[in-house]
Amino acid sequence: MIRSRTVFDRLRGSSVRHGRGQRQHRQRPAATAGPGELVGREEELAHLDGLLARHRLVTVTGAAGIGKSRLARAAAERQGAQVSRARWWTEGPAGGPDALTGVATALGLPATAGFEEVVDELRARPRLLFLDDVDPVRRDCLALVQRLLQTLPELRVLTSGRQPLGLGDEQVLRLGPLSLVPSGDGTPSAAARMFLSRLPARSAHLVGTGAAGRAVLDICARVQGVPLALRLAAEQVGRRPLAEVATLVESAQCRLAGEAAGTWRHRSLHASLGASYTLCERADRIAWARLSVLGGDFDEDTAVHVAAGGQLRALDIPACLARLTLASVLEPVRDPGGVRPGRYRMTTAAREFGFGRLRDAGEAAEAVERHLLWCRDAAESAQRLWQVGLQQQAIALVRAEEANLRAALVRPPQTTAQAETALYAVVALWFWWGVCGHTGQGRSYLQRLLPLFPEVSLLRARALWLAGWIAVRCGEGDAADALREAGEVAVLVGDDTTLGHVADASGVLAAYAGDRELALACLEEAVQLIPEDVFYGPSVAHSWAVLACNQAHTSIAAARRSVRTAVALRRTRDDRWARCMTGYALAFVDHLGGRPARAWRRARRALRDAEALGNPLGTVVVERLLAEIQHIPASAPPLPDRRRIPRKRPTTPTRYAELGGEDPLTRRAARPR
Repeated sequence: MIRSRTVFDRLRGSSVRHGRGQRQHRQRPAATAGPGELVGREEELAHLDGLLARHRLVTVTGAAGIGKSRLARAAAERQGAQVSRARWWTEGPAGGPDALTGVATALGLPATAGFEEVVDELRARPRLLFLDDVDPVRRDCLALVQRLLQTLPELRVLTSGRQPLGLGDEQVLRLGPLSLVPSGDGTPSAAARMFLSRLPARSAHLVGTGAAGRAVLDICARVQGVPLALRLAAEQVGRRPLAEVATLVESAQCRLAGEAAGTWRHRSLHASLGASYTLCERADRIAWARLSVLGGDFDEDTAVHVAAGGQLRALDIPACLARLTLASVLEPVRDPGGVRPGRYRMTTAAREFGFGRLRDAGEAAEAVERHLLWCRDAAESAQRLWQVGLQQQAIALVRAEEANLRAALVRPPQTTAQAETALYAVVALWFWWGVCGHTGQGRSYLQRLLPLFPEVSLLRARALWLAGWIAVRCGEGDAADALREAGEVAVLVGDDTTLGHVADASGVLAAYAGDRELALACLEEAVQLIPEDVFYGPSVAHSWAVLACNQAHTSIAAARRSVRTAVALRRTRDDRWARCMTGYALAFVDHLGGRPARAWRRARRALRDAEALGNPLGTVVVERLLAEIQHIPASAPPLPDRRRIPRKRPTTPTRYAELGGEDPLTRRAARPR
């Protein structure tokens, strides 16, 4: 049977009238502010002092282990009035005294004292009533505080808990984690100072500015600045190396435990989160556990997709998110109610705890499957946005969901179906890996997933092409093997589009190797096979542009025909990446054709498109072309950056006149005005 206990103690200046309160005070003395206890909370403490000076009811809220009680206690100690503190905490979902009994005992009255006796005691002299950790008796406290404030106009009440009481005149200070950003004068961040101040004396010499200092910053970032986690991690130093502590807080924060500090809930993160878990409603506990599979912040639609099902209906999810936010389990990243939908975040420790409950309930496999399906749908939505020309929106979607996508893709698949779903999502995000500069990440996913899905299929052909294309773009040596196998599988499944993409990547690979003839042959095949309305992968305009760049070394006229074909395609106008590639090809052809000013302007436009897409390879290539254009012969005039170059009327006959016709310029000059 779970025991329930209640601890009542009073801050300095409190008077104890009865023996029971005196004995309790002797057994558990009030904690005093020690070194580092309120590190990094100077602004919050000053703000809380101001609220207490101006308002009668103030509540400090925040997540588990965030330091609500310490901040409230420090603010109460700074008040000149008599302070009485009542604190509730339990080891289970029920038990402990009610609100009135707790307040009566804190005032030194018998546990059986009624409301009138409490009022008489509080009326004797002005007091600040500090109700600490009111979550187990929140509803009773709400009614009691309302009656006390109505009866005693001089009374001030300070409360702390996971969520506000909900009274109309209540002022709420929501406490967040310690800052991870160093100050401008070189002082370490508040989280780092907190960690260093809590190190055991025998381990203080381990922390310096080199690798140890970087490990400290890594630990602070991984625990996300939560003070309880910082204290528990600091207690591990001395027992194990800093690098091992950093690994521990990355993979198993809930296992962090230390010496008893006031209450049982502060001995470990698991105990602290368990206390919050037991106080949640059943639907909220289910939502908490199911949402723990996500790796970053999420919106309501994602929560419905992942968490709804069984006893938790989709229409119940918004209310669960609101209650979990009030209970400080979720942190609002973007408040709902505006133009954009709200987003929520869960700490790493809360996710670990929730996934443990999910595993204990036997729902982990189903939740992982739902997360993978959501990942596939999100990747497909981003690909569709990219293909229809809304590329900025596609990048924004992937960037917003990047952490959740990564959490789904790094998790090892348990079945072939899961491997297929994950591989489909990776292939759908081809532009994120190859265009937006995340080649290493996409390459690692493909290397891990391709062996798990050996079936000859359209998906495998596309995945092999993507592996070869990424290898070409990052200069890896296994590109030819991947492209060869991709071509073989594409022939077997009859996919001409993938064959065209394989030919395009093979042409680029041959051009890098200096085989211009093979490059031209491959690229000419690519422009014949890739349709204009391609569903996935680079558009045919990309292949025409690369073909033009290779033709420019041998035939400027052929190169201009190819790049004009690319520009004339209907989708090129709406495809920013295609515009970037064709703009580069136009600039390259003009550069080799002796038109430096026009090449400069077109290269500058292509550079802006590459930078807007976050395309590092395209940016480097265009900048290299701009540098080559600048190094034109010294007799040529310098090139302006953004000015138009005035065109001079030629003094020699035009090409038309050389072919035997009348010079149009001469004819126009002779025409009467």
